[in-house]
Amino acid sequence: MKKNRLLAMLLALMMVASLIAGCSKGSDNSEPSGSSEPAESTEEGGDAEKKVDGDFTVISSTKGMDNEYYAELNRGGQEFADQMGFEYVTLSSEDNEQKQIADLETGLVTYDPDFVIIMPTSSSVVPALADLCENAQVPFVTLWDYPEGFDFTTYEYHLAHILTDMRKEGYTMAKYLFDAMGGKGSIVAIDGLLGSTTAVQRHEGLEDALKEYPDIKLLESQPGDWNRFAAAPVFEDMFIKYGDEIQGVWCGNDDMALGVYEILDGAGKSGGAVKLVGLDCLSNVLELIRDGEYVMSMSGDAPGMQALAMCIGYDYVKGDIRPETDEKNFIMYEPPIITQENAEEYLELWYGESAKDRDWTVDSELLSK
Repeated sequence: MKKNRLLAMLLALMMVASLIAGCSKGSDNSEPSGSSEPAESTEEGGDAEKKVDGDFTVISSTKGMDNEYYAELNRGGQEFADQMGFEYVTLSSEDNEQKQIADLETGLVTYDPDFVIIMPTSSSVVPALADLCENAQVPFVTLWDYPEGFDFTTYEYHLAHILTDMRKEGYTMAKYLFDAMGGKGSIVAIDGLLGSTTAVQRHEGLEDALKEYPDIKLLESQPGDWNRFAAAPVFEDMFIKYGDEIQGVWCGNDDMALGVYEILDGAGKSGGAVKLVGLDCLSNVLELIRDGEYVMSMSGDAPGMQALAMCIGYDYVKGDIRPETDEKNFIMYEPPIITQENAEEYLELWYGESAKDRDWTVDSELLSK
């Protein structure tokens, strides 16, 4: 797969230079973060033990590592690599579009990867990152955000776009929240990054649910940028404005919901006094759900999503096996819904002792034989 790639990569660098200038967030270009040292194979671990296959290099180009979900996503790829003896390189964009493009174009030349996984900083940066991989003739998988109407099928080297049904997520979260409120009352919503495909579609799901619950009133919605530190002051302003009118809070992800929880806790409104829902199944959130402080979360198992991407890349590079996708090259990932009834179970499965022996290769056709 690496034959004649160097020339293709150099051409790709020239072709993408003009794209960098068009990105919305600027910063000085920097060298890729992450280690270039090959991962060591797992020597112990029961069912998770696999033979070493060190001739496989993966680049993970990701948003950042400041959110537990992003770190957990990366952990799945790294532990997969450790299990198999792969080289796994993480390029963290630190939520900067220009840096993500610059790091990936440098990384494609520096590491000469067999495969790339892209979690884009924003939907608008996807075409530039996809063009880099396509022009370098490197197979790649994308996750989550994408520009509305973007056609992945025009890219020969794009294997799949992995995501969840984001509108359904927003709807499901709202239904659980409204039912926990007894079907009536007032809520506020903390959305994700303004203009993000993920944020837009999840909010559309919230609006769908509101139509079914005429006695639920949405007081206000504001973006919280997927980050607890951004979401906390946004909610604090809402809380000052509406006070006890707020009986429920719908959050586009769990990191923002944890910022909301801190404000509620400081105001003596934790313990379920104000109903709270989010998404991503972060470890602290599962503990809050278990303890009755938080209604529900969903679409967790970030490490499993990255491991699926790794399996897709390995199967294609080593066995010329393409994954089953829909007509858009989409794969819908469907993790479980977490409530108080099953929170303890998934805490153990995803974050406890059971997680240490997980076999990350179960979605690979080649490795599961």
